[in-house]
Amino acid sequence: MLKLHIPPLGEQHQADLQALQDTVNQQVDYAAQVAYAKGSWDNKPRGLFARLKPQLAAPLSGNGRCVYCEDSWADEIEHMRPKDFYPEQTYVWDNYVLACGPCNGSYKRTKFALLLANGELHELHRPRGSAVTPPPAGGYALMDPRVDNPLDFLWLDLNTGRYTANSDDEDSPQAKRADYTIKILGLNARDSLVRGRKAALSGYLALLKHWCDERESWTEAKRQSWLQDFHQQRYRSVWAQLVRRYRQQRLHADSFATAAAFIECFSRAPEALDW
Repeated sequence: MLKLHIPPLGEQHQADLQALQDTVNQQVDYAAQVAYAKGSWDNKPRGLFARLKPQLAAPLSGNGRCVYCEDSWADEIEHMRPKDFYPEQTYVWDNYVLACGPCNGSYKRTKFALLLANGELHELHRPRGSAVTPPPAGGYALMDPRVDNPLDFLWLDLNTGRYTANSDDEDSPQAKRADYTIKILGLNARDSLVRGRKAALSGYLALLKHWCDERESWTEAKRQSWLQDFHQQRYRSVWAQLVRRYRQQRLHADSFATAAAFIECFSRAPEALDW
């Protein structure tokens, strides 16, 4: 996962979403808002949301890969705060990211948790037939890539391709949010993602070596074309982890198989640190 920089909506799209949200907010009570939000989303204006998708896709890894896993094609607008619990955010632009079907429909679904004031992680759950009441007050446990920088929360083990919390204090809010995000999205549970991150590491080294060895013989047009292709690679978070740790002089400490090769290439081509 990477931090997203999604531009604000234009005035007309903002007005269109606000009009839809107003119909949810005008329902008689919270339970009615939840029911209406779920039904209205199933019948949302297709044209409007077809125009919104490209704006959500633009900053994603790998030319439109899922905001969460960075592997599969992102084709579903996902509510980070589920409309089942937060109907007041059903048509709020800042609550949207673009995700793939497996992440949105198989892993996250309507799962959501809060960090309460006492530090407890409180998972929202509404059994069938139970009263439809608002969630308690608390901070959101799931990382929001539109607000949070996942690099501050997630540490990628470059030997195993698995994530852990980027905190030495396992009881800290930062660690709890990281652990919850890893678990709820299945970031370590899916072997395909773990293998994909490890393959991305090898791929980035090959690309970086190619750049170091060949760039001086290329025309400026060739260099720009190569960089455009580089920016379409999947698992951009792997590259971001490498760059951050090189800047922090921590690649030596990682002791993964290709650490020395990355350090040499970054030293030869420091411009790569700004890609």
